[in-house]
Amino acid sequence: MKAKRAVYVVMSFLLANACSVGPRHTSDSKLEQRFFQHQAEFDTLLADVQADEKLTMIGPHEICYAGRTLSVPSDLSEIERLGLTAQRWADYQRQLRELGLALVTKSDGGVEFRVDIGSFLNGDSYKGYEYNSHPAEHPKASLDGYRTSENDRQGSGGYYVSKPLQGSWRLYLYVNG
Repeated sequence: MKAKRAVYVVMSFLLANACSVGPRHTSDSKLEQRFFQHQAEFDTLLADVQADEKLTMIGPHEICYAGRTLSVPSDLSEIERLGLTAQRWADYQRQLRELGLALVTKSDGGVEFRVDIGSFLNGDSYKGYEYNSHPAEHPKASLDGYRTSENDRQGSGGYYVSKPLQGSWRLYLYVNG
């Protein structure tokens, strides 16, 4: 009897989780406030990432540099052999901490500045900032109360929505499908 009740509670939680993911992330207002208070720092990090042709991803403990993805140990010699100095690594780490970022990735279309990483509790969804010169896809007035919609489904199977900030900067929310 208790096992059936536990299964029911877990299934109810999963169903509720599947419907709305926006509230389980950093609020739009908090992200907007951080962005506008530190816009110069965001612009500096953007310029640094765009200028470094070998960099495609950096987080607190890993990097994709010169086509290699590495977990970063205390010894940075492997990264230095690829061309990234220990000082530049330290500068990137400082920028990530100061801006509250979990991950930065670069692709052809733009740069993603992830704040919230995917987890079981947020339905494997991600939220953060994006700089992209292409027009915003699926713009919304708010990402906080977002519920998945087939209109927002991407070719990858996930759902993507965005909220304009300033110029080519926007907030984004991505939910794995």
